[in-house]
Amino acid sequence: MTSHQIAQKMINHWPGAKIAGVLALTMCLLTLLNIVLPLGLAGLATLLCWLYIAIEIPRLKPKQRKQILTLFIIGIAAALLAWSQGADVSLQTLFGEHLKLAMLLTSISFIGMASRVGCEVSKPGLHSFITTLLGMHFFSSVANFSSVIIVGDQIKHKQGIDQLSQLVLSRGFGMAVLWSPFLSLLPLVLEQVPGVDLAQVYPFAITLAVIGLLLSVIEARFRSASALQGFSGYPLKTETLALPVILIALILLLSWQMPQLPTVFLVSLLSMVVPILLMLVLSNPRSAGRKLSVHVSEKLSESRAEISLFMSAGVLAAGVKACIGVGLISLPFTQTDAGVASLVLLMIVGLAYLGIHQLALVAIFAGLLADITVTPNLMAIAYVLGTSLAMSGSTFSGLNFIMKSRFNATDGEIIQNQLPYNLVMLATGCGIIYLMEAMGIH
Repeated sequence: MTSHQIAQKMINHWPGAKIAGVLALTMCLLTLLNIVLPLGLAGLATLLCWLYIAIEIPRLKPKQRKQILTLFIIGIAAALLAWSQGADVSLQTLFGEHLKLAMLLTSISFIGMASRVGCEVSKPGLHSFITTLLGMHFFSSVANFSSVIIVGDQIKHKQGIDQLSQLVLSRGFGMAVLWSPFLSLLPLVLEQVPGVDLAQVYPFAITLAVIGLLLSVIEARFRSASALQGFSGYPLKTETLALPVILIALILLLSWQMPQLPTVFLVSLLSMVVPILLMLVLSNPRSAGRKLSVHVSEKLSESRAEISLFMSAGVLAAGVKACIGVGLISLPFTQTDAGVASLVLLMIVGLAYLGIHQLALVAIFAGLLADITVTPNLMAIAYVLGTSLAMSGSTFSGLNFIMKSRFNATDGEIIQNQLPYNLVMLATGCGIIYLMEAMGIH
């Protein structure tokens, strides 16, 4: 047995997984409680979150560890530099910047417990492609990356996935990022960009999602006409899409009735409560209890990469903000507008193509521009669209790592399939941002 195999075996049997799951759940519950009843629990929750990361970091992939440690070290260095210049940054501010997002990532993992996937019978062709794309889009709005694996396993061929299947997975998932509060980006933007009005942002975000899906259908019709005729797809059953509809309807209803509660709190709470209630209704309490126990002891540790990335990006964001606060970093402009938002949009996608993680980029830009953001709604569109396009187009994104490792897609295929689409969507996004400014939306 080689040293690599021995290391892999040790990682797979890492005894900390069950402890990590309990730590993550406790952190999540304490943070939820502290939002509605400020009891000073944030410090304890932050400590538990970093203990979770310390336990799980040996099981991260080398590339993930490198990226996460880089963000963390740069953030600490920036904070130390700011402290040396008299900045007043507490340890809680530095290490707990993204605590609520770690709570969110932990809670949305519970949705998978109640997700039931089934396929409708459909005649091969354009109709099957459209229904599979839309089903993937709505399913991924709550199922996160697991939707890519579940649907991808059904539509792949022996040699991997073809162009049409790549469009279904990457565009279906990528466009859901624009509007779904269960995919962590929207709550990240709401946390990092104060003043965002979802009622003003949502119509344009949903419009961009619709445009992206329509472009995907048009592209399939003209670029892969022959393959489209035999595309059987995997149209999801109505029952599969019931959970996303229920969750999103409840979010909208509660946000309307209780606007004082943060969106990240409502999303986190419902992500845990609704699946557990559904399991109790659809099965007996003993079976639901067993499933919940397995989820806490085994599945929660699988969020290690996302939670570690968010918390490290939070350290970076806090360090950057501290440097700006003491004048160590200056910006070439004094306030944001449509031009700045468009520039940020282009930079997020461009830098993501070069290998920088898109969520880290959002944290960096939100930190850099925090004090001069006078157009939060324009910046929100830039952040969500930039991240959406980076996820589908960058060969370094988590989505495309799945496409390459599980479905044998190559970097060349991904760039060839996504770059023209991304360029069109970038132009469309910039146009939407300038339209919003012209309409008086800031």
